Amino acid sequence: MSRTIQYVDPVEGFRGWLVYDGESADIAAGGFRVQPGVTEAMVAGLAGRMTLKQRVLGVGVDGAKAGLDYDPSSPGKPAAVRRFLAFLREELSDRFSMGCDMGTRWQELEALAAREGIPSIKYVVKKAQGISDQDFFDRLRTLDAPVGALTLGQRRAGHALAHAALAAAGKQGRPPAGLTCTLQGFGNMGRAAAYSLIEHGVKITAVSDADDCVVDPRGLDVARMLDSDQSRTVASLAPRALRLPRQALLDLPSDVLVLAAGADAISVDQARMLPSPIVVVGANHGLSEQAEETLAAHGVLVVPDFIGGIGGSASMDALFGPARTPSPQDVLDNVGAMMHEMLEDLLSRARVKQITPRRAALDFASVAVDKRGERPYGTGPYSASKERRAERDRRRVAGAAIGSNR
Repeated sequence: MSRTIQYVDPVEGFRGWLVYDGESADIAAGGFRVQPGVTEAMVAGLAGRMTLKQRVLGVGVDGAKAGLDYDPSSPGKPAAVRRFLAFLREELSDRFSMGCDMGTRWQELEALAAREGIPSIKYVVKKAQGISDQDFFDRLRTLDAPVGALTLGQRRAGHALAHAALAAAGKQGRPPAGLTCTLQGFGNMGRAAAYSLIEHGVKITAVSDADDCVVDPRGLDVARMLDSDQSRTVASLAPRALRLPRQALLDLPSDVLVLAAGADAISVDQARMLPSPIVVVGANHGLSEQAEETLAAHGVLVVPDFIGGIGGSASMDALFGPARTPSPQDVLDNVGAMMHEMLEDLLSRARVKQITPRRAALDFASVAVDKRGERPYGTGPYSASKERRAERDRRRVAGAAIGSNR
């Protein structure tokens, strides 16, 4: 059951929404989008996507989403966002754990919330986890800590996407060494995914953005591209690479295609001819269901968006689930391990049941458990603790032993 809170700005008259999707947990989490043309239906759809992510993770959190129909480049944006946050004060205190999304940044939202006397846009997590203010803010500050050239907050979503790609490739017997990848999108998620992929020895042969596609079959110098201003185009970041139209990315062969920007990235006609055997989707609604079904019919393994794009939710479990504040590297390591465990379960189920990974993931998400009154993080099947992982390994070994004796 969903619930919508509508907002009409008292100064400029634009509209906004907060949509809760589900009532099985004490808190609900999701990003805040500022974008021209945002509608209630769009926000509700994104809230539903957040619910799928939380259900697959098995955490005690419902899905939610907030959005404003507003141009984020407008000089009035800070004041407009601040008014909306003030309007949501009670929700941010009682149930809504807000994150950033298109048109918003984490530090920006935290700063504007503080000016309204709101301790944090995620303060409900502190209450629901039953931790002290010091513990909560110590963990939250971990997001600003560097892990390599980027902060944990910048890396977490893309890191999960990269490990979804590595896990899917590994399931097909393709190890990271020598693996080739083509990447759509070089924004926050795409850059972070690229960072983690090259850490594991993956060769990224092509990257596209909204303007162009840059190609080097020997492997692009992604480390150099990452060391430059994010606002620059990929063509300017890789001036020596072959420059092609952005849609040419879908004609280039690779072991894995990663979709990290925009909805409906592949048409049905393009899906029939795609030369990559694995597609991993990180962007919300990055593939239409028709395109995904076409890819599956042509033997392409597709990891759906609510799995590839699960990193924000998974990182909250990795950050707040452990008994003690984890290090930034621990959070990334735990997110990576969670993704590999999840993909192992999901792809194994898909193979045994002879269904698509999407259908297997939806089966996982369909098991709704009432978790009201429980800590939201640290109790799910993939939660980041040595004890829970040891128990999971014991169950797998026992299951394998039983199966071998039948």
